[in-house]
Amino acid sequence: MHPAGWFAFSIILLEVLIQAGLALRVILRRLPTGIATSWLVLILVFPVAGAIAYLFVGESRVGRRRLARERSIHPAYHQYLRRLRARMRHIPRELSTMDARLAREVEAATGLPALGGNSLEFLPGATEVLRSIVQAIDAADHAVFLEFFIWHTAGLVHEVEAALRRAAERGVACRVLVDAVGSRSFLKSESCGRLREAGVRVEPALPATLGRTPILRRVDHRNHRKLAVIDEATAFVGSMNMADPAHFKPSAGVGQWIDLMALVRGPIVELYTLLAATDWEMEAGEGLAELRETLEARSFEPSGEMSVQIAPSGPGLELGTMHAIVLSAIYAAEKTLTITTPYFVPDQPVVTALQSAARRGVRVTIIVPARSDTHLTHHAGRAFFQDLLDTGVHIAEFRGGLLHTKSIVVDEEIALFGTVNLDPRSFWLNFELTTIAYEDDIARALHARQKEYLKHCTFVDAEAWRRRPIYRKLACDVAQLFAPLL
Repeated sequence: MHPAGWFAFSIILLEVLIQAGLALRVILRRLPTGIATSWLVLILVFPVAGAIAYLFVGESRVGRRRLARERSIHPAYHQYLRRLRARMRHIPRELSTMDARLAREVEAATGLPALGGNSLEFLPGATEVLRSIVQAIDAADHAVFLEFFIWHTAGLVHEVEAALRRAAERGVACRVLVDAVGSRSFLKSESCGRLREAGVRVEPALPATLGRTPILRRVDHRNHRKLAVIDEATAFVGSMNMADPAHFKPSAGVGQWIDLMALVRGPIVELYTLLAATDWEMEAGEGLAELRETLEARSFEPSGEMSVQIAPSGPGLELGTMHAIVLSAIYAAEKTLTITTPYFVPDQPVVTALQSAARRGVRVTIIVPARSDTHLTHHAGRAFFQDLLDTGVHIAEFRGGLLHTKSIVVDEEIALFGTVNLDPRSFWLNFELTTIAYEDDIARALHARQKEYLKHCTFVDAEAWRRRPIYRKLACDVAQLFAPLL
């Protein structure tokens, strides 16, 4: 055979071997059927692009260095939580059967118990959130932790940065942890430089550098958490990035981002602080044993009567934590189930759970933005609309901006809110944070906020949706093929 022929044959053989090897790898991993099928199609139909995509983002590898750090610090935090149960004084009030079942599942998955004696207040809007954070930082005595996916310097965020500089200059330990990709521009900005010059510690989470052997470490894991903790006494938590909606992505054509943030006080703030310290230690490599000792020695006084639990999730924790918790919440509903999510790309178990709830008489309402900043996700999610509409699920499209609130209210009894979207990325790839309130008043308050959203919505009509133009159906169906990979 001519040398050119041998070369071509070798290339083809190598391609076939790579395809076969990766396909076998996908099969042996026993992934959910939809995810496995999507990867097999991508690898076999687009051999070069599919293989490259799988090597970069096909597996949930967090890297050997990160795993080593996690193993090194895990024992200290495990012991802390064990001692927390022994000294726990703020037992939740008597929970209903439904509440207690979910609380046990969350604690089994995360190690974090529900705590009583808390107060939780949903803040009216972004302006109030940012000004309240400024006020809390200005009153800080010794420690400030801020952890956000996106940090966008504009508008009222300038005031937050000024408050941080003032706090650092008077001796408060200020730590800012931002996602390396979500906050890429901020990390290179003069604003970040000024914070560091003032003594504020700023660290990137999950650096996505191609030079760090992407075949051995997945590059698209993201820290999607939004959390501010001041003096281990006050926490701000929810779905809002460190961004002023009046100045954030004005050219995206989706309107202002609408979020939900809560001000939390009470014993549960100890666990928010512990989570922030854990994340900081993982990313910055700074041991915070002294902070853990301070937390253990501190007496956390009640601030209210609410029972609250937090559920951090991510690839470094028990796999599929939030997927299981969301499914349990949906199956627990007996009367009403209202969900808001900006990115709705459910897998088959979630679709089945929503259909099951609607069939057993639960009024299921899903609120999504009418317009999205990610077109593929937008179309992929809409591929599931018809199946849900046909079983009686109500789907409302929000037209007052980009509804970024992630929330679930079950029977106006349990409220879940935080950073988790109903999509594969939130369930399997991102580091997320969900707060769960086992309190009727809070559930009703969150449901009231959801009803306010509905005033700016139009409901999707099942028949009209079925008659939509063929090109729109095709766009959704094609996007849906890649839904498990989004």
